[in-house]
Amino acid sequence: MAVSRFVRRVDQLDAIVLDEELQTLLNIQYRKAFKYLPNSILARFGPELDIIFKLLFKYMPLQILRCTFGQNLFQLQYQERYKYKPASDSKLRLLAFANVCLPWFWDRLVRKIILSLPNNELSNKILDVSYVLERKFYACYQTMSLINFCIFLQKSKYVSVVERFLHIRPVYTEPQNIRSVQNDNVDRELLWHGLSEFLGFTLPLINLPKIKGFFKRNCMQRSYKSHFKKYFVHNNTCVICNNIPNFPHTIGCAHVFCYYCISSTLLADPFYVCLDCDVNANGMESLKPLASNKMLIVEKY
Repeated sequence: MAVSRFVRRVDQLDAIVLDEELQTLLNIQYRKAFKYLPNSILARFGPELDIIFKLLFKYMPLQILRCTFGQNLFQLQYQERYKYKPASDSKLRLLAFANVCLPWFWDRLVRKIILSLPNNELSNKILDVSYVLERKFYACYQTMSLINFCIFLQKSKYVSVVERFLHIRPVYTEPQNIRSVQNDNVDRELLWHGLSEFLGFTLPLINLPKIKGFFKRNCMQRSYKSHFKKYFVHNNTCVICNNIPNFPHTIGCAHVFCYYCISSTLLADPFYVCLDCDVNANGMESLKPLASNKMLIVEKY
């Protein structure tokens, strides 16, 4: 049975995302098993326990399935580049070791050995050189990863630098059917995502409190607005939230506001007009604190 050598890019990238999500879920359960151990043990051997878990998660499926768990869902399996046969055990071990153990090897062994040296001028120079080499190596590796990913997007081969170095890549184990995409579904998705991005960009630019205050002042019935001018009222509630004022303030009229309510309103609409007496505010300068013993204010018509 002929096996196609072409692998869709989206399947390879989705397999990586699935592996990361599965590792995160298993890591949460794995850490719960050690939460009752003394903190001193976890602080001392925590990184080693983490690296063992990650190595088992990466190594076991490669040795049993010849692929990761995510790749297995997409019917992918590592194969040699030129020999057209499953990847050898040695290369799969190197793949797991390079992806998991190399960062730990540098942080926990090399760095620990350097820090254990006597505190003198030579050890300080060695430590500085190690930091410089680490930054240069990291920058070089990131550049190589970027170049490799650009090549992967073009040729759909070797999603990582380690795979390219080992000359192994995942291929389909079974023939794949051609996916047919309906234009109507694509157009609907593009239209929806475009609309959501447009709303997400424009809505924060619209001053909704100012628009709301304008319509309340001009469209609200005059009989309701004049009600507060015709009768005596006890202003012991916030005009905006209708609750007991928290840190009461006023804007120059006989009505009380919560500090958070009126300050957020004035920041959105500096020329806010009190809906109960039509007093116009003048930004945050008109905001004055009100003593608690003056909460009961009587307004005459």
